[in-house]
Amino acid sequence: MIRFGVKFFRRGGFGEKPTLMGSELRTPNSELKKNRALSLSGYFPVLFLLLSCLLFPAGCAHLAPGLGPENAAPFFHIQTDPEKQSRRLDGAGPFYSQSESPEEREWTFRPFFSFRENLKEQTEELEYLYPLGRYRKTPEGTLHRLIPFYSSFKPSREMAEEDKKENVDLFLLFWGKGKTGEPYGGLFPFGGLFRDRFARDEIQFVLWPLYSRIREGETETYHFLWPFFSLTSGGMRSGFRIWPFYGQEKQEGIGAYRKMFFLWPIGAYQQRYLDTDTPKTYFYLFPLYLSEHSPTENKKIFLWPFFNFYTEKNFDYFQVDFPWPFIQYARGENAKAFKLMPFFSYRRVDQRERLFLLWPIFYQEKDEDEEREEILHRFLYINKFHRVYYKKEDRWERVSKLWPFFRHAEDGRGMVHFYTPALMPADWEGLERHYGMLFRIYEYYQDGKGKEVSKFLWGLYYHQKQKDLNRIEVSFLFDYLKEKETVQFSFLKGLLGYQRDGPKRRMRIFYFPISWEEMEETGKSPGSPPGG
Repeated sequence: MIRFGVKFFRRGGFGEKPTLMGSELRTPNSELKKNRALSLSGYFPVLFLLLSCLLFPAGCAHLAPGLGPENAAPFFHIQTDPEKQSRRLDGAGPFYSQSESPEEREWTFRPFFSFRENLKEQTEELEYLYPLGRYRKTPEGTLHRLIPFYSSFKPSREMAEEDKKENVDLFLLFWGKGKTGEPYGGLFPFGGLFRDRFARDEIQFVLWPLYSRIREGETETYHFLWPFFSLTSGGMRSGFRIWPFYGQEKQEGIGAYRKMFFLWPIGAYQQRYLDTDTPKTYFYLFPLYLSEHSPTENKKIFLWPFFNFYTEKNFDYFQVDFPWPFIQYARGENAKAFKLMPFFSYRRVDQRERLFLLWPIFYQEKDEDEEREEILHRFLYINKFHRVYYKKEDRWERVSKLWPFFRHAEDGRGMVHFYTPALMPADWEGLERHYGMLFRIYEYYQDGKGKEVSKFLWGLYYHQKQKDLNRIEVSFLFDYLKEKETVQFSFLKGLLGYQRDGPKRRMRIFYFPISWEEMEETGKSPGSPPGG
C-alpha cells in the first residue's frame, strides 16, 4: 500500500515529551523558555516547507519533528497532546489535516480523500470521492471499491482455507478464486463463471440473458432467456417456469416447501415450513385478495394494501388496517398500537415505544432493558435529541442536533463537543469527516479531565483553558499564555512581546530580546557576593 500523506512526525518517537499548549497542547516549559518567540525570519521556512508538502506530498519526508505547537491559521496550525503522545497539523484552513499517535495515523485532504491507519488493530483505510471510493486493509483481507466501476477483495494469508475467497470486478470484466482456490472469471454479458458469489456456489452464463446456470449444493437451475424459461433439478428440489404464465417448484427434506404461480403477479400459491409443526400456506389473487395462514397466525388483505386483518394466537395479538396507512389499531400481549395518519401514531412492543405527531414534525422513540434506557426525539426528522442512560453507571450520554445550526454531544463523564454550523443532514462519520469539517466556523471541546478548547474560523482564534494554564491565540498576530509562574504575550511572534518566568524577565522589541532578572527581597541580585 502506498503511504499517502506528509510525514511530519518521527516514526521512532516524539523526542522531548511535550506538555499542554498550542492549538490543543504545548511544548515543555524548558522549550518554551528557549524558543517561545520565533522570529519571522525563522517562521517563513516552516511555512514554505508546509506549502511545499501540501503541493508535493510524495516528496516530503517530514515537517520539523521537534517543532512545538504553533498557530499561523489559516495557513497552518500545529497541535500536540502529551497525554496521548499525539500531534496534529491543520493546513489551508479546514482543507488539510494530518495527525499521529502511538495507535493511529490519519491524513485528510477534504473533500477528496482521507487515509487512516490503526496500528493497534492493524487496519488501513482510504476513502476518496466519498462515498464512492474505499480501500480497507484488515487482518482478514483487503477490500477495494469504486462505485460503480471497480470492486475487489483479497483474503490475507492467515485466513482459513475455506474462507479464502477473492474477486475482482472491473465494470463488466471480473475474475477471482472460490473457497477451494479454483479460479473463475468472465466478461459480462458475453460469458463467464462465478464461484461462491451472490450466495450461490456457482453462476455460469453465456450471452446473458440467453443462457445461465446456477448451482446451490447439488441443485442446479438452468435459465433460458431469463426470466422467461427455467428448469430446476437435483438435491431434493425440482421445478420449472414459463414466465409469466405458469411455474412451480418443490423441495423435500429440510426446509421443505411447494410453490407455484400463474399469470404472475396475479396468482400464487405456496406451502412453506412443511418439515415443521407450523407449516404456512400463502394464497394471492393480486390485488383483490391475499391470505397467509398457519396453526398460530392468520392474515387477510383485501384490495392490497389498504384493508388488512392479522391475528397471532401465541401472543393473543390482533391488528387491523382500515385503510392502510391512515388508520391502524392493534393490541396483544405486551403490544398495542393506534394510528391516525398524519396526525397521530403510537406503537409499543415489549419495552420499545414509538410515537409521532403530525408526521414528520415530531417523532419519539423509547427503548429500555436491564442495562440501559434510550430516548430519541426528532423534529422534521433531521433534527434530533438523543439520550442514553446507563443504569449501572448512573450516567447519561446526550446528542443534540438542530440542523443546520449546531450539534452538541456529551458522554456523562465530562467530555463535551459542540460545533456550529452543522450542515450535514445525516450523522454519518464519513460524511462529517469529508464535508462537514469544511463548514465548522466555531468548535468547542472539553476532554473530561479539565481541558477546554475553543476554536473560531478553524483556529484563527484559539482559546485553551485547564488547570494552571490559560492560552489565547489569534493566528500569528497575537498570543497570550499564563501557566503557574509563567506569563507572556507577543504580537507578530515577537515584534513586541513580554515574558515573565519567576524572577526572570524578557522583552522583545522588533524581534530583539532584552533579558533581566528582578532583585531579591533583600535588594541583592541573584549571584551577588556577600556583603556586596
